[in-house]
Amino acid sequence: MPKLPGSPFKGKTLLQPKEILTPFGTVSTPSVELPPLKLPKLEDRHRKALGHTIGIDASDILGIIPWIGGTLADSIRAMHTREIKKLLTPEEYEKYMHWDKTYPDVLALLRSRL
Repeated sequence: MPKLPGSPFKGKTLLQPKEILTPFGTVSTPSVELPPLKLPKLEDRHRKALGHTIGIDASDILGIIPWIGGTLADSIRAMHTREIKKLLTPEEYEKYMHWDKTYPDVLALLRSRL
């Protein structure tokens, strides 16, 4: 049986390694460890953009209000998106829009900064 490489994560161990008996032999599971967590370094303009992304995510909640919610949420989203576009460079904004397709706006901005 080939030996598995060491965990790329260093930090707190979440799951200890185990030996499992199977009809084909013994299988060893690797340990699962929590990676060291650190906050991303943000400039002042990125902090302001982060506030706008929180506003965008909060406006999505307004979208569930019958009749006016969709219009209200869309106008708030457009307002915050314009401000984010002013704060970020074109390259940063392009990365943000790439991640915005799959993540909520706050996570998309943080993901584009990492």
